Amino acid sequence: MKFDVVTIGDLNWDVILKSPCIPNADEEVALDAVTESSGGDAANVATVCARLGAKVSIIGAVGDDLAGRELLRNMSSLGVNINEVQVGTKSTGRAYSLVEPNGERRLLYFRGANGARILEKEDLTQLQSANWAYIADPLPSTVQTLERWYRQGELDTPLALDPGAVGASRGLTFFSDIAAYLKVLLLNEIEMGIITGTEDISEASRRLLELAPLVVIKRGKNGSFIATREDSFYVSSFSVVASDTTGCGDAFNGAFLLKLTESGSLQEAARWGNAAGAVVAQQAGAGQSGLTKDNLEGILEKNRN
Repeated sequence: MKFDVVTIGDLNWDVILKSPCIPNADEEVALDAVTESSGGDAANVATVCARLGAKVSIIGAVGDDLAGRELLRNMSSLGVNINEVQVGTKSTGRAYSLVEPNGERRLLYFRGANGARILEKEDLTQLQSANWAYIADPLPSTVQTLERWYRQGELDTPLALDPGAVGASRGLTFFSDIAAYLKVLLLNEIEMGIITGTEDISEASRRLLELAPLVVIKRGKNGSFIATREDSFYVSSFSVVASDTTGCGDAFNGAFLLKLTESGSLQEAARWGNAAGAVVAQQAGAGQSGLTKDNLEGILEKNRN
């Protein structure tokens, strides 16, 4: 099967804690709500792509537990190919989000089974049949294996990377081995500052363009910034009332890659990404259950001018 996107990375069970404030040490605060849902960077992107009508597969791991079984059931029901999700002895990954009334969040995570997933030859076959290979916060072994496959000519699928906060903390050199094969680098402003050491978006993008020929910096309510080695520009966001920003960046990534493949327009791809993020921001959790092509295009139509 030819896939539009194959994602590699984490599958998590998310627990979202909506709090009226951030508690101080030894302080008790009554939560406004507790929500549980499927999550994980690679799982979110795979789910977004499936909801937007794409053929998508995921490479990852879960534990042999209730959370893992529910994750696989949810993704399979949406049409995501889960044949390369291994069921291991370690517990399924978990992520705990503490969300404030304005939608801002703080995140704690347990990587669990995700940290034991090693790329294998069977995974290579799926990656070879994709329009995009997408990696998020990759393990060192994932970077090493992909570098070898690309270098040896076994893989030539366009590669997109979102380093995540943990990956960004490793610095530019962590990804230097795969830089020659990267087509798109996607990251938020916080990760941009971590990985480059500067908060100046123009300077940061110049440094990041040494890693990939296309850099996409996600700026939340301030939209996105697109940079190539020839040009750069801002794309405005869409005005919505944010409930929870969990998963907005993942939604952007999936929508951006699909639209870029379809139209070839960076401007249109960024607008699709911003719109997907806006839809997800209005919902609790990673927003996997609410995003559809219809409501994404509805935001675009409403803001056509």
